[in-house]
Amino acid sequence: MRDNDVKFSTTSKRRELLIRNGYMYTLNKNKTHVKYWRCKERSCCATVHTDKNDQVTYHNDHHNHLPVPESIELNELRNKVKHRVLEESTPIAQIYDQELAAAHLTLPALSIAPTSKETQSSFQRLRRKTTPSLPVSDTFEIPYKYSQTLDDKSFLLCDETVRNKRVLLFATDLQLTIFFQSSQIFMDGTFDVCPPHFDQVFTMHCIHHDQAIPCIISLLPGRSAMVYQYIFDLLKNEAKELGLTFAPDVITSDFEPGLIKAIKRQFPTSRHKGCYFHHSQSVYRKIQSLGLSSQYNDDEEVRSHARKLMALPLLPLEKVDSAFEFLLDDHPPCLDPLFDYFESFWMESVPVELWNVSNIKIKTNNIAEGWHNRFAHRIEKKHPNIWHFIKVLQQEEVYVKQNVQHVKMGKKKKIAKKTCAIQECLATLAHRYRKKEITLIDYLDGLSLLVAKKK
Repeated sequence: MRDNDVKFSTTSKRRELLIRNGYMYTLNKNKTHVKYWRCKERSCCATVHTDKNDQVTYHNDHHNHLPVPESIELNELRNKVKHRVLEESTPIAQIYDQELAAAHLTLPALSIAPTSKETQSSFQRLRRKTTPSLPVSDTFEIPYKYSQTLDDKSFLLCDETVRNKRVLLFATDLQLTIFFQSSQIFMDGTFDVCPPHFDQVFTMHCIHHDQAIPCIISLLPGRSAMVYQYIFDLLKNEAKELGLTFAPDVITSDFEPGLIKAIKRQFPTSRHKGCYFHHSQSVYRKIQSLGLSSQYNDDEEVRSHARKLMALPLLPLEKVDSAFEFLLDDHPPCLDPLFDYFESFWMESVPVELWNVSNIKIKTNNIAEGWHNRFAHRIEKKHPNIWHFIKVLQQEEVYVKQNVQHVKMGKKKKIAKKTCAIQECLATLAHRYRKKEITLIDYLDGLSLLVAKKK
């Protein structure tokens, strides 16, 4: 006898549940070839038998009560909420309200459904049973399920102590392979989403067939060159294990001293480029700290000269000195402090080769910062606990796999029209300068017009 109107679920106490024709049955006995089900109402003698393939082989439908469709609706709602409570770190009240809205309960079911407040304590107990206690220091055990991806692949790449401080790295073999095969990589740190007992979330990214891929996510105890060198050494060893090398042509990062020092030591043949946006942002912040914001906003000549300083990284490397000398001899007196700062820091303290980005296509670290914004939006809180952090990171790994699959099938990422327009302008100005159709100063003037006003 086949019975297609059968569903299987669980009760609030995790007992197996069979749902048929508006009635619920709990598992009474489980034999080798037969399961015996009894109506969930204890005073009712209705029964159902199923075989090992979950097909109904017998049913006694003599119920002493009416069907309970509302209870079935609420049971389905509870199970959906329960699943999310166990799998996510989203606030329980938020999960319940979302699932209640999505369930489209009938009015009778809605009238007897508990409120989120009434379910809070039971779901909190459920979550506490499956979530490790919150660490009180950086010395804690990471359970197996937090060291794996959601499909049970190895995810925790490194869990080591460096000078009595914990270092954690997360990456799959797929992410590592794509990363090590990339000619340009991007590194950046973020702090608001960093869990307690760590200093920063340090991430490494690459471009895989025009698709930005977050590859390695690390929790670091500090920003010293020693810490960065440790993880670079570790990654070089991982590359060897995969039959690859970790020696990118171009490394893009911010201008953090410890990172600059570590990259110089670990990657002597790579070109290290500072993020163009960070450079422009630094100059603009100096304008603000010098009290020049009003002049910058109100005086076109002041703004033009300041933006020409910001445009210097876009000039050919060998022309930066002469262009700066020209600006040094011809700028409004009120900008003297700004030019003094630029000369002492950017021209003398920081190698010009580091902040000059004229010979690379991708000139900023925006793909890293863009992912940081995405991740922060999904974390939904500052300084989350370590378990919430890892759970969201596990979900992001699925997003990475999806993007890689999109690349495999030839799907192209849409590039913003504004970005394309700026790239075309940069190429046009460079072509005109090479053909000697414009002077160096004309070139710089044109580049300054492309510098974003919002810093």
